[in-house]
Amino acid sequence: MSWVDDRERYQALARRFDPAVRLVVKEGWFWAALAWILCIVTFGGIRPRSFLRDYATTIGPIQAYPRAWASLDTRLLVHEARHVRQCRACGAMIHPWVGLPIYFLLYILLPIPLGLAWFRYWFELDADRASWRWWLTEGGAAAEQVRLRAQTFGGKVGGSSYGWPWPRGWVAQGFSRAVETTIEEVRRAA
Repeated sequence: MSWVDDRERYQALARRFDPAVRLVVKEGWFWAALAWILCIVTFGGIRPRSFLRDYATTIGPIQAYPRAWASLDTRLLVHEARHVRQCRACGAMIHPWVGLPIYFLLYILLPIPLGLAWFRYWFELDADRASWRWWLTEGGAAAEQVRLRAQTFGGKVGGSSYGWPWPRGWVAQGFSRAVETTIEEVRRAA
């Protein structure tokens, strides 16, 4: 069994966050080429096989997932849907494809691709905050579960998996502060 068997249900959930979302299987020459490009620019931090097997990837309104995954974690769907929304915002809210060039420039290159890619850090933090909010309000998570996710994912974002966007300690502090703020915001709204 694959998540593909339940694609419509997953897509409906993701479209609650942006109506342009389209879920696809991460297969074919484009994804293989992208895997090799990422391997080169991260100096092997992202291995092609791992990229194709272990990562969800969003480009504009397209969310791509490996076929071998049995199911999709709804927190991940929300996180990736937030990236679609970020692309839309970069395009004056017209459509994610319109915003993709600006989003790409911000995510990949500014101000410096490795070590000082502040926007990459911020986009990932913002997307994870959306998933934390969802998980706390609709997913039934306890605050401690969300804190653990923030710590784990923050460590990943600060490393080679995301091309070292910002100094690791700063990423960890940013995720730690943001998760506490998010938990408090959700608590007050409830």
